[in-house]
Order: sequence, then C-alpha cells, then structure tokens
Amino acid sequence: MEIMSIDRCMKVYLGGGCNSIVLTSKDGQKAVVVDTKYFRGATRLRKEIKAPNITLINTHFHLDHARGNRLYPDAFVVSGNTNWKQWDFDTAHSKHPDQVLNPGEETSFAVDDEVVHIVDMGQAHSPNDVVVLFQNRKVLAAGDLVWVNMHPVLLDDNTNLKSWIAYLDKLEKEYDIQTVVPGHGKVSGKNSLSEMKEYFLSISQSIGRHDKLLELKRKYESYRTFPIFGRFNRTVKLIKKNR
Repeated sequence: MEIMSIDRCMKVYLGGGCNSIVLTSKDGQKAVVVDTKYFRGATRLRKEIKAPNITLINTHFHLDHARGNRLYPDAFVVSGNTNWKQWDFDTAHSKHPDQVLNPGEETSFAVDDEVVHIVDMGQAHSPNDVVVLFQNRKVLAAGDLVWVNMHPVLLDDNTNLKSWIAYLDKLEKEYDIQTVVPGHGKVSGKNSLSEMKEYFLSISQSIGRHDKLLELKRKYESYRTFPIFGRFNRTVKLIKKNR
C-alpha cells in the first residue's frame, strides 16, 4: 500500500483493495475515512488512523471498498441506499449505515475549514454510487466511477453505463475539482473524468466496426486488467448487451 499526502491533514492510501482517503482534523480528534479496503489493506489502513471520532463514508458496498468496515464498530457510517443482503455479505456483517442517502441526495459537514460533500449519484458501476467532494481542497473521491489506466469492472446485473457516462459528465461540468482520487489507479486531475467517459463512448461508437475495435484495443492495451470482470472484451460485450 502506497501513501500519498495531499497536505498535512489529508492522505491517500493507494492499493490494498481500493484507494482510500483519510482527512484528520488539526487537533487529531476527528477523521473522515472514504472506503475501508479489505483484508491486509484494511488492517494496515486502520492502524494509520488514531482519531477517536471517525466518520466512515462508503462509495459503494463492494468488498474491496467496504470489507474493512468491521474494524470501525464505533464509527458514524454514511453510504447510499443499497442491497442490504449484499451489504451484509461484502462487509462481513458490519453494521448498517447511520445515515443513508438516496439517488440525487447530498449531505455535507465541516472538519476544521474543510467542507465535506457526500453526493449520491445513483446506479452506475454499482446499484448506488456515492462520491465525496472535499470542497476547499477541490479533491474528489470518485469511487469506482473512475478507473485510471485500468479497464473498469462491469457487472452484468448492476452496472448502468448510460447513467455512468451521464454522471461523469455532470461531475466534470458542475463541480470545481482539481484532484481526482479514483477507486483504482493513480491519483489524477479532472481530466480523468473525461478520459473515463471517452473510454466508454469510443467503444460504444465502434460497435459493429471490427477494425475500429481492434484499433481501440491496441490503444488501451497498456491498461491494467482486473481479474474476470475488468477487461477490454468484457467492456465491449456489456456495451453490446445494453445497446
């Protein structure tokens, strides 16, 4: 797991399941944790957090983002409304959120001079995806709406590519963002939103054109794959299915 400092109070923990953000108050008493990783990554992340008062935000319930919730039994948990049977499985029966958002809803709170906005985007990568904007730092925790230099994981029954593209467009046009922390991949700039959108649109526009798809496959051949669920051919297959 690699640790990247945004500033003295904000760190990004790369890998170990997913990317996580931790914002700690100047007095060390409060911490905001976005996604908790899984297995050894989750344990390592938990050891880094010393604040007694923790707010935990899950961008979605998938186990690589939420299995570590069990290590924060006293935290105040915020997430989107979702499939609670699946939540119980992926989080190893961690407690249900203290605050649940529905698609289109937003909530915010302050930590020192930072305003933390939690925005429920709705169904895209998962049945309900949440993003977190740290307003003054202009940092977006994008969850799995953004994958940098990786083929995104697409799930047949849960993923909605049409809304995914629309949400990326909304974030790009309506939010003041300088830094994007993707669910997976390197920390990037706002351009990662348009690059993710272009990935989907370019493939969609090439369906039925074998030569064009081969060209795109070569273009994205340096992208990392995710076992089973994140590959170029799988993206093509799901786009065809949803046309």
